[in-house]
Amino acid sequence: MSDRGPFRLLRNVAIKALALFVAFNALYFAFQPLGLLEHLTIYNSLLPGRLRLPFSQNADVSYNLIETSLDQMLASHEIAQAKAPGEYRVVLIGDSSVWGYLLEPTQTQAACLNQLSLSLPSGRKLRFYNLGYPTLSVMKDLLILRHALAYQPDLVIWSTTLASLYPSDQLDFEVIRRQYDEVASLQAHYQFKLPQWPLPAPSFLDRTFFGQRRELADWLRYQLYGLDWAATGIDHRVPQFVTPHPVDLSSSDSLLLANPNLMTLSADHHIQAQDLSLDVVQAGMDSAAAKNVPVLLVNEPMVRSPDNPVRWNSYYPRWAYDDYRGVLQTTAASKGWHYLDVWDAVPNQDFTDTDFHMTPAAACQYAARLGEASVTIDPSIPQPHSPTQAGGKGS
Repeated sequence: MSDRGPFRLLRNVAIKALALFVAFNALYFAFQPLGLLEHLTIYNSLLPGRLRLPFSQNADVSYNLIETSLDQMLASHEIAQAKAPGEYRVVLIGDSSVWGYLLEPTQTQAACLNQLSLSLPSGRKLRFYNLGYPTLSVMKDLLILRHALAYQPDLVIWSTTLASLYPSDQLDFEVIRRQYDEVASLQAHYQFKLPQWPLPAPSFLDRTFFGQRRELADWLRYQLYGLDWAATGIDHRVPQFVTPHPVDLSSSDSLLLANPNLMTLSADHHIQAQDLSLDVVQAGMDSAAAKNVPVLLVNEPMVRSPDNPVRWNSYYPRWAYDDYRGVLQTTAASKGWHYLDVWDAVPNQDFTDTDFHMTPAAACQYAARLGEASVTIDPSIPQPHSPTQAGGKGS
């Protein structure tokens, strides 16, 4: 009998602990407090707003991390501050070249544009916000654009390239999977041609405290990293030595050397409009037009080999990229999109580790081209859009 007392006590404690754990997770599932927490941040109140969206592969030395909640990403960004009187708010979206990989926060395209102190003829002062994110996916850009519309932009500059438009490579990113409900709503409305869809839906466990413990820990870590970031200004540790972009190119004219199954073409060695995720781009144009916000679509600069007869660079054979440029130009013209093709605007020697990342000086010189284009777009005339709009957050 003496042995049963301690055993019974431990058993009862274990049962009560399990019951409390189940009850707590059930309540957590019912109320989903993470959705509220994602809108709360110490940035833009106790700390300044971040100059670019959180992304870091070395969190401890960059005072940053890979945060996947778009609500938290934008709430902690400087764009969440109140719009100043007379401000003409310009949002830059795109990939790592816009975000500023290997650049300090003060060397990005947005920072360079702000240093120009541009104004419209009306006197409104242009203020540029860096909402680029290091992922080649127009679906990611669409989601950021839709969320950014809540912060009263007057113009969106959307930089893209062929690799951002592969339909088979749109969804396989954590920042996109985290927005499952929004992506599902968009997919139901637009019926995008996305071979990766459907993604696995979040399970019951994924929506409990136990399933979201990583997201909760990341939210707290991100707030704490803000203290070191505010003291140092470091959000991206730039390595001292950088491997230059490839110059010894393959003699193959294959579009996808590393993954030949990433894209399906309607015709061999020929890219047509239906082969690209231009339907995702159209959804972004629709969302912006519904808020009377014009979008400038930009075909961004890249390395161009002068010697290789079949490849422009390590990413693209000449036939594929030339087809893409033609398709994008024709589509933009037919749909009335504001479009700027600056694929050759930066000298080859001004690129760093990839065919798209620029040196600090080149980023600023190129940004001036974007600034010139920004002041020529009449904000009262957004691009046309399809008759029906996708509902939901940010639209």
